[in-house]
Amino acid sequence: MNPEDRNLVIGIAVVVLIIGGGYAALNAYSGMSTPFSVVMSESMQHDPDRSQIGCIDTGDVVVVKSVVEDEVQSYVKGTVTGHKAFGDYGSVIIYERGANQNPVIHRAIVWLDWDGEGWSSPELQGYAGEWYCITNGMITKDPYNLSGILYFEDITVSEKAVSVNLNSLSKNSGFLTLGDNPEGNMNFDQATGIVSEPIPMEKIRSIPFMEIPWMGSIKVAMNGDNMKNAPNSIPSLIMTMLAIVSIIIVFDILNNKHTRENAEKERRKYRF
Repeated sequence: MNPEDRNLVIGIAVVVLIIGGGYAALNAYSGMSTPFSVVMSESMQHDPDRSQIGCIDTGDVVVVKSVVEDEVQSYVKGTVTGHKAFGDYGSVIIYERGANQNPVIHRAIVWLDWDGEGWSSPELQGYAGEWYCITNGMITKDPYNLSGILYFEDITVSEKAVSVNLNSLSKNSGFLTLGDNPEGNMNFDQATGIVSEPIPMEKIRSIPFMEIPWMGSIKVAMNGDNMKNAPNSIPSLIMTMLAIVSIIIVFDILNNKHTRENAEKERRKYRF
């Protein structure tokens, strides 16, 4: 085998080892047998018309990990602790809706406690944003006694005004959730019919912690549903793949040049 072929085989073997080792390490860290999920909805896009690095857009692949309760923070709590994920405060979660329904990837906004008689949310006590309840025409702001319609003003980076009728919710503790999209997701999932209950911890399937931009765009394009990639997704994916191929080619050229130079030096040693 000539030196150039040998270097090519070694290079391929190294790449395979790196990818295989990286995947094994990712599995171990995430605690998931399948740590990747393709985003098929535009509900988390911060710009409905443009895919952005750092946000969860249609066609992105998110890397997920298993649920650790202490690591899941609501938007409300995140504004106090500083915890952020994908361009805004709080955790993004993937939760189950029940049999024969696709899971949802949305942001946890506020945790509600149900004690068997009423609602409360102690984390609202430290929240600097505007919120209140309207009960029988009266405005109240007691985080330990929530009732009626719960309102939030200027919430998330989209500065949305959202509300939910607490009397319409299933009686269990959990998160109120909301998509980041500033046009298509204008209210809580629990107020728009996506789900009827606050999302309890046991319904959270996984927590996205990293985004791989555009890598699922082909799947979205071939899916045949009404979901569409942002206009820049496919071009960005093509440019990314071309950049990767270009780097590999440049590396191979430089490596071959180095091999030829070493071979020439060896020949010069024995020329005399």
